[in-house]
Amino acid sequence: MTASSSITGRHASRDIAVQIFARVLNLALGIVVTALVARTLGDAGFGQWSTVLVVVQLAAYFTSFGVESVVVRHAAAEPEREDDWIGALLVLRLLLSLPAIAIGLVAVLVVGESTGMILAGIILLAELPFNIGGSLRVVYELRVRNALPMIVLTLNSVLWAAAVVIVDVTGGGLVALAAAMTVVGATTATVQATAALRLVRPRSRPSRQAIMEVARVGVPVGVAGLLVLIYARIDQLIVFSVAGSTEAGLYGAVYRIVEQAHFVPVSLMTTLAPIIAASWTVDRGRMLRISRIATEYLAIGSLGGLAVSLIVAQQLTVLLYGQEFAAAASALPILAGSFVFICFGYLTGNLLLVIGLQRRLVTVGLIGLVINVIGNLLWVPSGGFMAAAWMTLITEAIVVSTTVWMVRRELNLGWPSPGRMPRIVLAALALGLGLAGLESIGLPFGWLLVAAALAYPLLLVGLRALDLRELRALLQERGTPQSAY
Repeated sequence: MTASSSITGRHASRDIAVQIFARVLNLALGIVVTALVARTLGDAGFGQWSTVLVVVQLAAYFTSFGVESVVVRHAAAEPEREDDWIGALLVLRLLLSLPAIAIGLVAVLVVGESTGMILAGIILLAELPFNIGGSLRVVYELRVRNALPMIVLTLNSVLWAAAVVIVDVTGGGLVALAAAMTVVGATTATVQATAALRLVRPRSRPSRQAIMEVARVGVPVGVAGLLVLIYARIDQLIVFSVAGSTEAGLYGAVYRIVEQAHFVPVSLMTTLAPIIAASWTVDRGRMLRISRIATEYLAIGSLGGLAVSLIVAQQLTVLLYGQEFAAAASALPILAGSFVFICFGYLTGNLLLVIGLQRRLVTVGLIGLVINVIGNLLWVPSGGFMAAAWMTLITEAIVVSTTVWMVRRELNLGWPSPGRMPRIVLAALALGLGLAGLESIGLPFGWLLVAAALAYPLLLVGLRALDLRELRALLQERGTPQSAY
């Protein structure tokens, strides 16, 4: 296999580019399909659909419980034991699947307000066992060869889009959509698992040491991830329960737009996470330099998105979902602001895991959960879905600030130099002001997006906020041996 610590800059840059290209295509298709689902179900029906998806998403998390990231960390550091670590991953996910399905079933019965909603949830839960095979995507992540997972992702999006069109044309509802999503998800997970097994043969009987180590490290990581997932999605359940399905539909619609944008941090960290983990064991200075550049690229993606959302939120929401969802537009810039912190959270959470502070992730998750739940319960009854959006922003800001403090304290780091961050902020600000000016003179929505796509890269290059050569050069470095601890 290709050791993560020896990946060249050209290899890593190409891998990131492939992911971004594929995820952008999937983002566009996903937003269109989500809009079609919303138009098919209406605001109240879409509120039910969004809520049951959250329940199933929470149940699905119990089948993985953070063990994938732990296996990536260990297999990147010990590539000669890859088959053992991946075998441990599959065994643990199999053991977790049955209780996860049971938990999901109970949750669906509790939140379901109609027979259709309950049936949809039960059907969606049937996909969970197939997620075990889908976890073999770590094989490609470890090799920094993520082209095939992107092909599978695109296949999933295309099949799901076709299924939604069929359901819409035939007049189907929640149950039909759930059946279609389950079939599509099971099919693509099987394709990905079959392809991965051609590259590696996981041990059918992994060593007890590997299973225990993955479980030992994975428990705090899993608990922390569950807490993060809960505080990130419980607002949808609270809005549904307190403010009703209509408000839940409005909130779920704009939240889905921001959720699709997670391709930015996911693409970057899928490639860099195993490299950072491998660098920690041989060259911590390199790890910190890669982390700094990752911070700058995450800022480029998230701040640019925030600038665009501030100007086109109304037009985008109405275009996608129709006038029925126009009231939801005001929450989009707020959620885009929270996305800035979410992007940085992908990096800081990974750093805590790499440096062995996985238990701190539980503390961070608890902080986020307490703040988010209390804030939503106090504010949503009077503020509706807008209160939920503001609480998401507040929670993410506090969580990321806390993790940054923990990393700096553990590594005994001073305040880092600003680097290119001021230039990135200036480029995003200039983009927002420019779009505001064009919007004020009546430039149509489509041309505003074209202007943003053309102007932002030029602003970044012109202000010297972007330098791909530095990232390539850094990834081409070879670390010198050094004690890991």
